[in-house]
Amino acid sequence: MKISKRLKAISDLIKENSKVIDVGADHAFLDIYLNLYKNCHCLAIDKSKHSTISACNNAKKYKANIKAITNDGLTNIKLTDEIIVISGMGTKTIKKILNFNIQNDLILSSHTNIEELKEFLKEKNYNIEKELIINDKKTYNIIYAKKGGVS
Repeated sequence: MKISKRLKAISDLIKENSKVIDVGADHAFLDIYLNLYKNCHCLAIDKSKHSTISACNNAKKYKANIKAITNDGLTNIKLTDEIIVISGMGTKTIKKILNFNIQNDLILSSHTNIEELKEFLKEKNYNIEKELIINDKKTYNIIYAKKGGVS
């Protein structure tokens, strides 16, 4: 299965056998890739029913074992030790999704206001462990952040 450079860069930040929640999963290609090649347990979340149906169809097509649900961000999702991936949306939306007390590791890729996102993470006591800049038709910033981690 081939995925974009951006999704491959995100997947490279995730260890094998991890639990992942992918918010804004769209067609779940990241989740499918992680399940097939890194044995990750993935929950693909998208607010679009169409995207959730597409994610389920893609999982069947590639014989991946992922769960896909229609939901608005992390609303009513019980968090434990999952890595939360939020990619492909703006900083304002990412902040809205994360505007509650969480402890999970985060992988974020915003299309807008990267400095505002970094300031938000700092206010939430997150430290950026790694930051990547990927050129894949557009330039993408990808941030890996940990609660109280090493900066």
